[in-house]
Parts: sequence; structure tokens; C-alpha cells
Amino acid sequence: LVNINRHPWIIWVNEENGEININEDYLRENDMQTMHLDVVHELIHVKQLSEGKELFDARFSYVDRPTEIEAYRLTVEEALDMGLSREDIVDYLRVDWVTEEEHQRLVKAVMK
Repeated sequence: LVNINRHPWIIWVNEENGEININEDYLRENDMQTMHLDVVHELIHVKQLSEGKELFDARFSYVDRPTEIEAYRLTVEEALDMGLSREDIVDYLRVDWVTEEEHQRLVKAVMK
């Protein structure tokens, strides 16, 4: 299930019910390519949740969290299948809530 709402987070999985939540402004303002990749990423989290994995393990920073690395690796594979360039993928991996150093760590962890 997908829930469209006004929550300040843009897109995420609710650990309690496995629903993907999408901010309605994000849905309205973003391009289809980014949304496609973000939904793929969140679907991977739904699968991880169904396997009993801890999505928000506080022992790890966001970019070092095993569930995020797995989700981003598979999302990068999808991006490559879609024909995105390395530069576009690196840009896709840049999110507002991580520093530049963390971004570089994420890129290194998920790109071949």
C-alpha cells in the first residue's frame, strides 16, 4: 500500500505497517525518473522489513546502515538498466540529509 500525505519526509516506509508514504508535494514536484528510483528503493525496504530486518538501526549512520546500502545498490542497478550515466546516478545519491563526506561514502559503498 502507498499513502500520500503531507508529512515533512519525502518518501519512506512505515515500519509498523509496511506502507510506503509519499509526501504529496514531492509527488507533484519531482520528475518521473527520480520517483521511479525512489519507489524502487522503498520497495526494497518493504522487502527488508518483511524479512525482519531493522530499517532504522541507530547503531549506524544513514549512509552506513546495511539496509540503506543494500537498497541503494539495487537502486543503482535499476538506474543503470534505465540508462542513467554515472554522473546522473552520483547526483541521484545526493540527498539533503547527508553531508558531502557522507555522500562520497555512500557512492563508494554502492557503485562499482
